[in-house]
Amino acid sequence: MVNPSIRISDLPIYSPGKPIEELQRELGIQKVVKLASNENPLGPSKKVTERIRSIADQVSLYPDGDCFYLKKQISIHENVLPNELLIGNGSNEILELIAHAYLDKDDEAIMGEYCFIVYPIVATLSRATIVRSEMPEMTHDLDDILNKITNRTKIIFLANPNNPTGTKVSTEKLKNFFERVPARILIVIDEAYHQYMNPEDRLVSSEEIRGHPNLVLLKTFSKAYGLAGLRIGYGVANKTIIDFLNRPREPFNVNSLAQAAAIEALADQEHVTNSVELNRKGMIYLKSELNKISIKTYPSYANFLLLEFKSEGRIIYEELLKKGVITRPLENYGLKNYLRVTIGTVEENEIFIKSLRGSI
Repeated sequence: MVNPSIRISDLPIYSPGKPIEELQRELGIQKVVKLASNENPLGPSKKVTERIRSIADQVSLYPDGDCFYLKKQISIHENVLPNELLIGNGSNEILELIAHAYLDKDDEAIMGEYCFIVYPIVATLSRATIVRSEMPEMTHDLDDILNKITNRTKIIFLANPNNPTGTKVSTEKLKNFFERVPARILIVIDEAYHQYMNPEDRLVSSEEIRGHPNLVLLKTFSKAYGLAGLRIGYGVANKTIIDFLNRPREPFNVNSLAQAAAIEALADQEHVTNSVELNRKGMIYLKSELNKISIKTYPSYANFLLLEFKSEGRIIYEELLKKGVITRPLENYGLKNYLRVTIGTVEENEIFIKSLRGSI
């Protein structure tokens, strides 16, 4: 047998939420509720699906490798220049590009104790040393991050709101944090769930990247825009950083359907507003019902809840699967007694609560 690189041998495997079709096959049931992957229960805008149908016969052609028209629309939306944008095959790809472009062997990458699992994966592949910061009450401790900075620190990864905990750091605290981080360190703020926060809690991209040339803001079309299956996201940073990130990027990394869909999704902000409102109401309902059965939840500013149990979350997960409900166990995140549950439609939320009552 040919032995793989030691980087691969020790690498944790990213395990996505169980597909609906797989559970249908296993249990022989048709009705499955998937609340595992933080997808938009409303799906994409109708304008998106209409646009995809209208250009389906063009998939024999290579896509625009520079995403010119999409960058133009995002630049208007974010009030930045097109050369301050990088479009990726999901924001995950941009995380990989950041690691390729900026991490070397023996560099240090700081990330939260409970962070998105892709951060340690990309850091490990770059042979960097992972440094974990404390997260009291499941929230980033910015002072602890600052205390962990050394002369080897190269990148700080921080999601806001955080995945998988749903907690957030205030804009005021983040801005103060940016000022205290040395300019030689790249700060990566993953804003995949930022639409679910109140507008006043969101960073203004144009202000932040121009005030902090070591800052990258990551955004995605997978959540509030409902385009998870098309894999498209973007990064906002100063043009020097964008230039470096483009160097390891593969040509034609974003397909033509995804580019066209993202343009339409961006134009339909009413759909985003409706999605956020559905999420807000669903969050209130779930927290109320979970409180009635003494299940602890944490403050969430995303489209999911972190649930804490007295027993292993995996056990509850398996019981819910038997009832056709897919959630997310979190032992891979170091959260053994927890589940992450996406906010669904009214019907999906009700089915989840009923199924959970019969599983604990």
